[in-house]
Amino acid sequence: MAQEYSLQSFIRDLDDITGAESSPAKIVAAAKPLLVKLVQHPDCVEPKFKQRGATEYGRYMLHRAPRFNVTAVVWGPGDGAKAHNHDTWGLVGVVENEIQETRFRRLDDGSEAGYAKLEVKNILKNSAGMVSCLVPPDDDIHEMQNVSGRNTVEIHVYGKDLAEMPRLRFDIANDSVKTFASPKYQNC
Repeated sequence: MAQEYSLQSFIRDLDDITGAESSPAKIVAAAKPLLVKLVQHPDCVEPKFKQRGATEYGRYMLHRAPRFNVTAVVWGPGDGAKAHNHDTWGLVGVVENEIQETRFRRLDDGSEAGYAKLEVKNILKNSAGMVSCLVPPDDDIHEMQNVSGRNTVEIHVYGKDLAEMPRLRFDIANDSVKTFASPKYQNC
């Protein structure tokens, strides 16, 4: 029987990719099929990292490296993250259940402080085994929402550590934007 593709195999392969390539689009293109292969195995995330946080969605660091980080994110029923950017390349793979992802295009040039005009590009229903890609600056704004009645477990991979990193959160209804930072992870 062939050995299952593991988190450690994915980390090793991603280290090779990010060591040889610096283009966000090329990194994402090379890494996406590997993350697709990984999220086919629900046990790729340990049970202790499949728990929703006490007051909001759970965020767990699985691997921290100089060129990328791998985290587990657990969205409880009704949990979500309003429209936001990442300011780095990223991949989001669904391990269990599903998530609604709304992708946006920014219409303004970002020159007016506090103002941002976004339009919806598409609304996706990402189910287990699917991977979504984020490539800045033109394709890294999205909103996530667990519209199901069960926890959704995902693996997020980013070129930077997002904890406490200033990024942008968008208020679609008011055409506004402000800076925010993601909290620290539950396990570090």
